[in-house]
Amino acid sequence: MEPEKKERYIRWQNYRINQLSFSINLFLSFAVASLAYVINLKLTNTTIVASPAELDITIYWWAASVVLGTLSTLSRLLDFRYTARKIKNSSECDKYIAKMFGKITWATFWVQTITYVIGGCNFIINVVLF
Repeated sequence: MEPEKKERYIRWQNYRINQLSFSINLFLSFAVASLAYVINLKLTNTTIVASPAELDITIYWWAASVVLGTLSTLSRLLDFRYTARKIKNSSECDKYIAKMFGKITWATFWVQTITYVIGGCNFIINVVLF
């Protein structure tokens, strides 16, 4: 690869790394705050819903989003660890593990995002629009 292209690739790779970390943390923060809000609504009994089970469904979706965000962050850290080992040792095992944790990170991020959106839609339909 030409030096100019290599420099651009490294710069954009850094942007991608930072943006993924920011996105994981953003949705994790949203999920924790939303979960706390819904639990507060449930404990204070201030919301009127058709049935309490509908509020429980929202709690389950947002709790799943929190768990997945945490797993995504942990797999990201392991991805960084094994990528550094891969560069240092050039071991096939480290290459495979780094690649695997990279895929796990992306998968858990997308599922985290989807579960948060589903919980949000459920909350809007059953609580806000009710």
